[in-house]
Amino acid sequence: MIGDVVRRAGISFAEIDAVAVTRGPGAFTGLRIGLAAARALALALGKPCLGIGTFDALYAEAAEKGFATGCDALIVAVDSKRDELFISIFDADGASVGAPAALRADAVAAFLAGLNKVVIVGDAGLAVAEALQPTFEVAHYGEIALPDPAIVARLGLEVLSAPENAPAVPLYMRPPDVTPPKT
Repeated sequence: MIGDVVRRAGISFAEIDAVAVTRGPGAFTGLRIGLAAARALALALGKPCLGIGTFDALYAEAAEKGFATGCDALIVAVDSKRDELFISIFDADGASVGAPAALRADAVAAFLAGLNKVVIVGDAGLAVAEALQPTFEVAHYGEIALPDPAIVARLGLEVLSAPENAPAVPLYMRPPDVTPPKT
């Protein structure tokens, strides 16, 4: 697949300056596989591997499309494949409001005190929109569900001069659900 993408882009592997990859949050196995593949490719090419946060990529796409304009907050909601969602809230200027969290959709409202108009993106956005609609003016943009590879590449290009600021390490929002085997 990687070879096909490089051919379709009309470039050679030698022309690649870096490899940018989303580092999460997201599904545990998907993160591990994606990061391992990206890091292996970067190692084989002798190029840096840049980790771009899923929240940052989704926010950047929403801002680029003008969806963040005129709102009090933009919420990025990522499906955790569990009961809670991975949530990051950005203010009207694009700054993070608090730390990202793993929350149930009905708990998000508690982090929006004093706000009225919210925009929601991400593959779990509909659940948050439905939970907030009775209390907030909500705009849900379902077309921004997963990180756009072009946005991830652009964000990677922005940090290429300082790759140490974009580590390709997973961003986990919760501990793994692993138990030792019974003896």
